[in-house]
Amino acid sequence: MRSSTSHFKTAGAGVLFDTRPVPEKNWGRILLLVLVLLCTLTAGWEIFWRHHDFVPGDYEDTPAVWALQRERATGTATVLIGSSRMWEDVDLGAWQQTAGARPVQLAIAGRNPQPVLDDLAADPLFHGLVLCEVTPYLFYVEPESFTTAFMHKGRSQTLSQRASNRIAMMLESKLAFIDSETRLSTLWKRLAFPLRSGNFPVREVPKGHEMHSDRDTRMWRRIETDTQYRALFRRLWLFYAGGPQPTLEEKPASSETAYPGLGALVDRASARVANDVAKIRARGGDVVFIRFPASGPVYWSESRGFPRSLCWEPLLARTGATGVNFADYPQLEGYNLPEWSHMSATDAPRFTRALATLIVRCIAHPIQNRTPLPVARPKAQISAADRGIDDPCFQVDPRAVAP
Repeated sequence: MRSSTSHFKTAGAGVLFDTRPVPEKNWGRILLLVLVLLCTLTAGWEIFWRHHDFVPGDYEDTPAVWALQRERATGTATVLIGSSRMWEDVDLGAWQQTAGARPVQLAIAGRNPQPVLDDLAADPLFHGLVLCEVTPYLFYVEPESFTTAFMHKGRSQTLSQRASNRIAMMLESKLAFIDSETRLSTLWKRLAFPLRSGNFPVREVPKGHEMHSDRDTRMWRRIETDTQYRALFRRLWLFYAGGPQPTLEEKPASSETAYPGLGALVDRASARVANDVAKIRARGGDVVFIRFPASGPVYWSESRGFPRSLCWEPLLARTGATGVNFADYPQLEGYNLPEWSHMSATDAPRFTRALATLIVRCIAHPIQNRTPLPVARPKAQISAADRGIDDPCFQVDPRAVAP
């Protein structure tokens, strides 16, 4: 018997019914075939990306995920704020083993941490310890509006957005290909099309980390194992530093090499941060500022553009806060920074244990450790590859550096 479907339409005062025949097919088998094809293609896509170092349980860092962690930053919690070095270099598990409590990770890659510090200072329920990364350009120059917008977006989600975020996290925990880098729109942008004459190259930072659900983050293993991919990141940092500058090491930092208007920028930031530190201390909490390791051209560029005597020391003097600068402590130097700016995943736990031990000592004896005697950075700890212009990464792709 021929199957059919019915639908109706109105005509004047009555309703006319019409029928449309549906062909007789084995719809059960067709459905089964579609499901088999879907599962096969999905499995193939998953295998492909796992072969390229993508793993399940690597979550995308969204404002919604950040907001979930912000809800945990109450009471006597230890809270980490800053940008990508705090985010990638600190191993939350290693910190917990050393200091006894698992910190809350609120660092936002590539962003100014001051709005997050403002938010914690204004929260009467928070009276814990804040560890604030100070990467000079991001701390003093990066617009705060980007951080504020990120925080607002995470806190202003609708119920449907919250549900969508939960579903996405559930899928990310099981499937490696659920990643922003595997989207066709992203892959299209990564294609190496030649630049038109006179066009300025816009460089987006590609995938460089793996993140767990609590924002515990590591450097992506591909940066450590793939020399070409590592070279890409080095070229990016050279681009942001203004290109390869082999004389950086030879010319000491001074007021002449400093970022334009640095004094005013430091004064404004220090005054604002000092107010936040005072609020948190009034409730029984504390703030520690940390200068994370860097090497090669990244270190040289930061040292020249933001001399320690003009930004780091005034910040500590104005706030009265404890400061831990990696250059002052041998136990915080000598780690593997594959792309000059972030800690390798294998070294992050060891670095974190050394840092946590030092922070606990600074908090236990704040007066003795507030202004440690400066220790010159040993030349032996800067590798020949970092100093030498023969490093293949100095052979810069002209599309990766502004003309």
